[in-house]
Amino acid sequence: MKLVITILAALFQTACSSSSGVVKIGPDTFTISTSASPGKGGVPAAKRIAYQEAGEECARRNGMEVFTLSEKTSSPSWTEGMANMELNFRCLRPNDPEFQRQQMQGSPDKIIENRQR
Repeated sequence: MKLVITILAALFQTACSSSSGVVKIGPDTFTISTSASPGKGGVPAAKRIAYQEAGEECARRNGMEVFTLSEKTSSPSWTEGMANMELNFRCLRPNDPEFQRQQMQGSPDKIIENRQR
């Protein structure tokens, strides 16, 4: 019986990926949340799903392009089996002044404050 439960749990964790779908949060601003189990590729798979769906949404809007506002990922742990990705983006025309080369930079994991005087 324990073997059957273990196998079912392993299959569940290795076969799952999901998406909230694109949600409009402003005139040309959207968000999407995705998740993928380690067996489906974890964080890279969650990112791929999010950017693919964002690209499809913008393409439906007369060939607009994805302009990333922010992205946040979280890796699975022993208690949570899914990697998560949250993407906030805008759909802009390639000739829009706001559409420029993006400088992707992650948020720091730790901030060190020097309090010496």
